[in-house]
Amino acid sequence: MERKELFKSIEAGSICPVYCFYGPEAYVRKQAERKLVEKLLQPGMEMMNLSVLTAPGISQIIESCEVLPFMGDYRLVIVREFSMLGKDAGGKEKGKGKESGDSKGKEKTDESDELIRYFGQMPETTCLLFDAGDGFDKRKKLGKTVSGLPGCVEFQMLDGDELQRWIQKTVKGMEASISREAGERLVFLSGRDLTNLNTELMKLSAYAGTDGTIREEDVDRLATRTSEARVFEMIEALFDGKTEAAFSQTDTLLLSGESRLGILALITRQIRQMLFAVAMTEMRRSSGEIAKSVGINSYFLGKTVGKAKVIGTATLKACLERCISTDYDIKRGVLREENGFDRLMLEMAQIATKRNSR
Repeated sequence: MERKELFKSIEAGSICPVYCFYGPEAYVRKQAERKLVEKLLQPGMEMMNLSVLTAPGISQIIESCEVLPFMGDYRLVIVREFSMLGKDAGGKEKGKGKESGDSKGKEKTDESDELIRYFGQMPETTCLLFDAGDGFDKRKKLGKTVSGLPGCVEFQMLDGDELQRWIQKTVKGMEASISREAGERLVFLSGRDLTNLNTELMKLSAYAGTDGTIREEDVDRLATRTSEARVFEMIEALFDGKTEAAFSQTDTLLLSGESRLGILALITRQIRQMLFAVAMTEMRRSSGEIAKSVGINSYFLGKTVGKAKVIGTATLKACLERCISTDYDIKRGVLREENGFDRLMLEMAQIATKRNSR
């Protein structure tokens, strides 16, 4: 089932006996869960007819599902952190009797079969929801079964027009307004996570003037930057000859908990994105195709391509080579992390100075 179809079906009262919500967009997953609670449970009776189980066993799930609702039509059982649906360390499935050859593995397989059989025997008054988060493993036996159910819904992160519509709707509920440009700037700086964006919009709405309008300059002044946005601004400052500003962004990243190797990885990734985006632009690929291939939103794509063309591919390639060689030298012990990173920043500043002096 698609996410939009899920909300419509819940509103219409078409309830599935078993749901599984998964995917990286936690904010919308929580909204869907709240919709189920509101639809199925009478106000004031939520605590009586709602069970939330964390990392339960099979027997605990079945026992909770077997309890009849109290003064209501439905009982809702929500299961979180359920190992039989999650990914094990290293991405391998544990507990397969045939592969492991031990009694514990066989027992886990039998438990999985037991729960699968129980899906067809659940009381009609019970609705079972698995909140699988961002670690849903469809390769497991239970995962395969659940993924084939009508109530299995994936929650991908919003992007493009859909994300901007969400921003506009959310801001309207806060009795404020925001321009498309300011909304795109906010996504560029703060990322696509809706939980974070909601917090940023609350802050910006409270700051907005008497007319309640959130402007681009407000976003620039108040928005919390992601590490990726700070690295982009750092690269931008470096090639604009603003070396002090570039090093200031580096200090901010370090204070936020990023390591120098982590920042180096982000710099390397963004320079690669710049080169890749320019190459695809020259191949006359659509902006949507480029954004999807490069893995950035449309606003960030415009900024990336524009800045890359100003810097020049030759300069970017030279910087990319220095990033790769520095990373290699640090990891093989030739350079200390701090010395190697600081030297790289100075080398990139020198490359930018030579480019600007032409």
